[in-house]
Amino acid sequence: MNRISTEEKNENRLYLLIWLGVFVMGALLQLLQGFSRPGVDPVFADILHLWVRMLPFLALFLLHNYLVAPLLLRRGKPWAYAGAVVVLLVLFAVYMVTTHIGPDPSIRPPEPPEGGTPPPGMRGGPMPMNPEMLKVLLGLMLIAANLGIKYQFQAVRDAARVRELEKENLQRRLDTLRYQINPHFFMNTLNNIHALVDIDPEKAKESIVVLSKLMRHILYDAGTPTIPLAQEMEFLRHYVALMRIRYPEGVEVRLDLPESDGGAQVPPLVFASFAENAFKHGVSYESESFVRISLAVETGKIIFRCANSLKASIPQDEASGLGHENIRRRLELLYGDRYTLHIDQASDAYELLLVMPDRPETPAAA
Repeated sequence: MNRISTEEKNENRLYLLIWLGVFVMGALLQLLQGFSRPGVDPVFADILHLWVRMLPFLALFLLHNYLVAPLLLRRGKPWAYAGAVVVLLVLFAVYMVTTHIGPDPSIRPPEPPEGGTPPPGMRGGPMPMNPEMLKVLLGLMLIAANLGIKYQFQAVRDAARVRELEKENLQRRLDTLRYQINPHFFMNTLNNIHALVDIDPEKAKESIVVLSKLMRHILYDAGTPTIPLAQEMEFLRHYVALMRIRYPEGVEVRLDLPESDGGAQVPPLVFASFAENAFKHGVSYESESFVRISLAVETGKIIFRCANSLKASIPQDEASGLGHENIRRRLELLYGDRYTLHIDQASDAYELLLVMPDRPETPAAA
């Protein structure tokens, strides 16, 4: 909300500059007029008189800006606002009429000579507008200008508030998805280790060591909006090492990662569910199976491929589960339409291609 308070300060600064400009311009005009009339002496008295005549307009502005306008803009009461404006203008008109604050009485328009021709501007035609009516009209224009400026700043504040709410909502949604992914992944990994306890206790112990490294990543890194791609690649290495311990040597497990991450940033665990899904549905003890994972970094983008054999007993609509759906939603929130996720599924194989930018569009919002 700091942005909103900043806009309010900017609005008040604008009003201050406008009124300073009005008073200064009025003084300059009086000075120029005094210099052009050598016989007229007290120029500074004229300036003071002009400023006194402007004070009712300043008071009208202050009352409207700080007392009346909030009825419409903050409380949403248009009828109360309209009534308050009418009352304010009536009081303004009464004050101007009763105080007779007008032009300097020493300055009078020339009177026509007896029997002569009236000066230009006084020959017939419509009568000029009453000075008090003209002042009320100027007051109405002042109120309209003030309201227009306030609407502009209100629009800026509303837009800032909407962006703030969208950012908070995005963060809540991402946190929800992240909390769904982490327990899901942890549960499946524990199941893998549980299966090893009876088969090979030594491998189970080794798996626990690797799991501790995975959990360190989940606990300390996965809570941040983005992490270096190098950390995510290290997580993949540990996870694939854990899977190699569990599965027999006959299963082809291939992991191809670049030596450098190119300074790329990715959301934590963005590739974990894809790798987990590949081992869950792609490895069979009864037939030859494979899991092939590769990652490449090109200019401005990351290319992730994951291919695996598919068990015959797995329905096609179960090849991707909760993790896949959450990752897809997470990618949409972070990248919008700047990523592509292509899945090619056959009866015996499953291949996934993910192309994404090397950093989210708004990292702070992740």
